[in-house]
Amino acid sequence: MFKRLFALMITVCALQTFAQGPVISAKDFAAELKSNKNLVIIDANTPEVYGKQHIQGAISIPLKELYKTGAVEGTLKSPEELAAYFGKKGVSNTAKIVVYDEGSNRYNTRVWWVLKSLGVADASLLHFNMDQFAAAKIPLTGTPASGKATTFTVAESTFKACTADDVKNRAEGSFLLDAREKDEFNGVDAAKKSKGHLPGAVWMNFKEVLTATGAYKTKDEIVAAAAKLGVSPDKQIIVYCNSGVKASVLYTALKEIAGFQNVQYYAGSYADWSSNPDNQIVQ
Repeated sequence: MFKRLFALMITVCALQTFAQGPVISAKDFAAELKSNKNLVIIDANTPEVYGKQHIQGAISIPLKELYKTGAVEGTLKSPEELAAYFGKKGVSNTAKIVVYDEGSNRYNTRVWWVLKSLGVADASLLHFNMDQFAAAKIPLTGTPASGKATTFTVAESTFKACTADDVKNRAEGSFLLDAREKDEFNGVDAAKKSKGHLPGAVWMNFKEVLTATGAYKTKDEIVAAAAKLGVSPDKQIIVYCNSGVKASVLYTALKEIAGFQNVQYYAGSYADWSSNPDNQIVQ
């Protein structure tokens, strides 16, 4: 009887952990902050936002600093360049890392994915919520922090971005999800960055997997949001947006939180696709 009860408890704990995925609560983060002096906290906001207020001890790593200059927006630097950058900032691939942004879960999730793609094993996402931070007594400051330079070693990872060819050759019955705003999907956005969407794409705005405050929804809520579009866990799914930011939210919600097994992330997204004049764009 005891063995059966113990097994049940383990199963419940595993399910609870799985449902949470990479997300760490403000309460758990506060406890980790007190107990782990080597915890690395990354603020993925712009320097201007970081300069106004950030978690005490957080290192400023603006998302755009991970991009290389070029014609295709959002193209990441090489793994070697990223490793050198993170190491200089004081981020090691073996450290326990927590990443947060201004509360939209866009920029921290993109940085989190980059870290995971480089082989970081222990990285979590923290949702910035002032009320929760106050309740958990998480210290905020305007004083910049810097980490001691260290070594970041790139390791093998299952987090790999798919390519335009993968999109073209996706399986019949698969889903290509566009995480952008509806105007971008239709090609009528005011910024004129988009002329439309990739052939066969279905619109699923990234906010569908987030709450009104920008936090990730629960596993059941994410599954329900996908089901409205006919998307089920057994289907092959490829997610994209304009340059990989919003798509990273869909990827994380579907694969890491909801447990959909066959989810791929087109990191280059529309920017990469549209850079090739031979690739069709649909309005």
